[in-house]
Amino acid sequence: MCGIIGVVGTNQLKNVLLNGLKSLDYRGYDSCGIAAILNSQLQTFRSSGRIEKLEQILPSSLPTRIGIGHTRWATHGIPSVENSHPQLSNKKNFAIVHNGVIDNYLELKNELLKKDYTFSSETDTEVLVNLIEDIYEQNHDVLKTLEITLTKVKGSLAIALLLKNDEEKIYFAKRKSPLLLGVGNNINYLASDATAMYQLAQKFISLHDEEYGYISNHNLQIFSHGEKIKYEYLKLKTELLNQDLNGYPHHMLKEIEETPTCFARLINNYFINGKFNFNLEMIDTLKNAQNVTFIACGTSYHAGLVGKTFIESIGKHSNVYIASEWAYYPEFRDNEVIILISQSGETADLIACLELIKKKHKKCITITNTRGSTLDRECDWSLLLYAGVEIAVASTKAYSAQIALLFLLKSALIDDISCIDKLLRQTNYLKSIIAQKDKILILAKSIQSSSNILFIGRGLDYFLCLEASLKLKEISYIHSEAFAAGELKHGPLALVDENTPVFGFLTSGKSYDAIRGNFKEVQSRKGKLYPIVLKKYACKDDSFIFDAINEELAILGLALFAQYLAYYVALLKNKDIDKPRNLSKSVTVQ
Repeated sequence: MCGIIGVVGTNQLKNVLLNGLKSLDYRGYDSCGIAAILNSQLQTFRSSGRIEKLEQILPSSLPTRIGIGHTRWATHGIPSVENSHPQLSNKKNFAIVHNGVIDNYLELKNELLKKDYTFSSETDTEVLVNLIEDIYEQNHDVLKTLEITLTKVKGSLAIALLLKNDEEKIYFAKRKSPLLLGVGNNINYLASDATAMYQLAQKFISLHDEEYGYISNHNLQIFSHGEKIKYEYLKLKTELLNQDLNGYPHHMLKEIEETPTCFARLINNYFINGKFNFNLEMIDTLKNAQNVTFIACGTSYHAGLVGKTFIESIGKHSNVYIASEWAYYPEFRDNEVIILISQSGETADLIACLELIKKKHKKCITITNTRGSTLDRECDWSLLLYAGVEIAVASTKAYSAQIALLFLLKSALIDDISCIDKLLRQTNYLKSIIAQKDKILILAKSIQSSSNILFIGRGLDYFLCLEASLKLKEISYIHSEAFAAGELKHGPLALVDENTPVFGFLTSGKSYDAIRGNFKEVQSRKGKLYPIVLKKYACKDDSFIFDAINEELAILGLALFAQYLAYYVALLKNKDIDKPRNLSKSVTVQ
């Protein structure tokens, strides 16, 4: 969602900004733009649609050393040139790019209208830049202006700001939306994501809420509430930020097939010298907790459902909540530890939950793929996935890494080191599924023209049905639903006919007879049944058979199958696989 890039001190401004925007486009966007100070004037170049359209309207070079860029995912106002960023203030003294949502923008806009400010867009961002201009005209001090602005504005923001009369500095401010600084050799950067500058900057700084300041080519200053603050450089494993396709046609396919390597990295980080390497205080807190609550969104929520099953298998009570619901209807329990799961660590719904958790002084853990993110910094403990950057909007390897990490965490709570061998051996079973991907392509061809698809399963298999259905919807745009198989006869069977593909997942002996009965229910209604079955429970007519080290980890095989299926259906339908419509990688608005 919405990306920011800024640089000061380069003679290659156009290339740096465009490459930065391209590195951020995985976050999802519908318009983009660049602003620079040219001939002592602020000039903007904006386009709806992809960055390639922006390139067509840019001049051959930008003869300046300072500029900012943005990819916008529409919130306030439709995707259009007028609503895209950068936005200029009325008197064209300031150009701004902005991530986040200004909650009180209508109130602020009405105040500015009374002062004869006019607006050409529907955005809260244009309100924000005019508010900054209005305050600046009273004190002519940008830093003081930003300090005052933060007191007037409600909501979330990460901004990069150019002042027409200052060709040396990019100003910034941050609250609830991610923003990082990058330090180079007489050249400095800022971005909403380290991926935009990891090949350029030598050091990184992650900004905290209510911080503001500026970067120049040889200096940077950070302030909070009027006081200059000290900062620390962020430790980033830049080898995990590689965005190259390495010969793959799409990032999603590449990331699916990187899944087995994720498990080895998890083990290397969380199991050292024959012992689990989790924070001991965190482990003791979890061991003593009566309740473990998971809160997450989308794919991470589905991982949380699996985590609940893992935790309950060792005798603890557990609940799972959708973050956007829990944030408005929170429930707290005695002696509780709360685990927040987020690939990006910047999910707005989860950050809203975190604020409530802190007010109740509850212990919280985050599971995230992003070091230095808000959740990574603000929770009591952080468990990193070490999955490497995910470019495709649809999460694949990070989801599997979440499940693997939850399996390791559960095992650590009961000191079961056999999990290490199981997880390592499971990677070989996943590689055997990768070797069979052509069979999944054949299944994809048989359903690519379908309008509705169902997934059914029981227990852990049902949780994987939810994820399989989501993946298919996300990138193929085919309507699909997931049901607990026993619920078929309570309504969903009405959807089944000869035109309805039904994928049935079976990896558990506990529910073998019941799920096979559900398969018969589908076939008796002429539904097109596709059984996806663990080898030990397979029959000769099953559609896809795979193996696993045990039933508990067979869900990782189902995840890989589901990801391949969605990928191939989208490929056959010629969809934009890595950047599906209307969706964003990092959801930083509620």
